[in-house]
Amino acid sequence: MAEEKILFEHKYDYVIYQVLEGNVGYVILNRPEKNNPLSWPLLADLRKALKEAECDNRVNVIILKGAGRCFSSGHDLSAEMGDSERHRGEKTWDEYLHSYDRWGIGVSVWDSRAHVQEHIEHVMDIWNNFKPIIAQVHSYCLGGGSALALASDLLIAGEDARLGYPPARSMAPGDEIMIYSFHVGLKKAKELSLTGDSLTADEMLEYGMANYVFPNDKLEEETLKIARRIAHINPEMLMLSKRVVNRTFDQMGFSNAMWSGSEFDSFGHFSDANQNWKKVVAEEGMKKALEYRDGPMGGIMGRYPAPLKRSKRRPDPEDE
Repeated sequence: MAEEKILFEHKYDYVIYQVLEGNVGYVILNRPEKNNPLSWPLLADLRKALKEAECDNRVNVIILKGAGRCFSSGHDLSAEMGDSERHRGEKTWDEYLHSYDRWGIGVSVWDSRAHVQEHIEHVMDIWNNFKPIIAQVHSYCLGGGSALALASDLLIAGEDARLGYPPARSMAPGDEIMIYSFHVGLKKAKELSLTGDSLTADEMLEYGMANYVFPNDKLEEETLKIARRIAHINPEMLMLSKRVVNRTFDQMGFSNAMWSGSEFDSFGHFSDANQNWKKVVAEEGMKKALEYRDGPMGGIMGRYPAPLKRSKRRPDPEDE
């Protein structure tokens, strides 16, 4: 692929906004050394970059992607995560996560709700943005990262993409996992919620989570082709066309379901399962805690039965 000319670039601390020729903008999650975990500072930058793109007359279509090895590994579980804007407790979320007291869980109802509801607000920033947003997904797209991708208007996946919600295995039922039900149907949504398993790129295509799957070395080129084709349409028409479909799903309960998901996730913070998870984090560290969570399930990408490549609907870029 020939190098694209960048007309404008704004580098935030953890997100990059670029304007390309052809009325296309990039919003790039930019913590590649950590696999783009969604810390609160990154999410704040993401909100600013999406708003900048929304108001930029040079951009008709936005492509959301991750720098480095993957789209996003999910919400940050390190001390770098920071705290939500509504956090009010003396103990930070990281201190809560890494402490264990069998006489109390260490987080208030206020901070629990603030933590998960603001996650939803960032997902809804994408859903409600006036401009079409295309998620360009490669490799891991997990936890909160999967919600950002699924809230986008189109999802174009590389052949190595894997999408799922592993935190549902021990941490909480998932503040954003409600979005899965609107893509894959009742039975598959329950399976993904109950197991925390991930789907392959072919399965994402089969279940309607992805619009197209391309070879990794063609992913960016083909995503840009799709974005530029859409960008030829008048931006006001694109705005209305996006909203009319979203409104249909809102009438079916999409937005209410997303807010409800945040409340169920908050309940999960007070569960025995979450306390057992926290005990391992506090006593043995995060690496051991992830082994505790994912080991019995065959690893973070573990599946039973093993996934098979079944879809025949994958487009071949050479067939033009």
